[in-house]
This record gives sequence, structure tokens and C-alpha cells, in this order.
Amino acid sequence: MRFNAMSKSTRMSGLGLVLAGALGIAFFYLTDPRWGWLGRRSAGDDAIDAVHQLAPGTIVGLAGSGIVLLVGLWLATRRAV
Repeated sequence: MRFNAMSKSTRMSGLGLVLAGALGIAFFYLTDPRWGWLGRRSAGDDAIDAVHQLAPGTIVGLAGSGIVLLVGLWLATRRAV
């Protein structure tokens, strides 16, 4: 007899992580002064300085969100043992 509650809860956790990772990627992309739409308004006169100061945070945020997205995809597609 298989117990499917574990696989369902794992799949739901994976889908939650996929959603969180996708929202994180969207947030860091949209608020970046170089690529995003929301960051250009707040950059002002020092746009070059803003790009250089915020680039490490954007890169780390995108990488971390990508990892969360990949882990969520892995959990969502995992089969029950």
C-alpha cells in the first residue's frame, strides 16, 4: 500500500518554491537599474553609480532565486518512493 500524502505535500511544497523563485527573479529583474523598468526611475543623475553599486545584489538575488526555482521544479516533478 502506497502512502501518497507525502508525495502530494512534497509536490505542493515544490510548486510553492517555484512560485517564490519566479517572483524573486521578477523582483530582482524589475528593480535593477540596468535591465529593469522600476530601477530606472530611482537611479536619477547617478545612473552609472547605481548600476555599479546594485549589480552584485542583483546577481546574487537572481542566482538565489534561480536556485530556489530549480529546487522547486525538482520537488514538483519528484515521484513517490
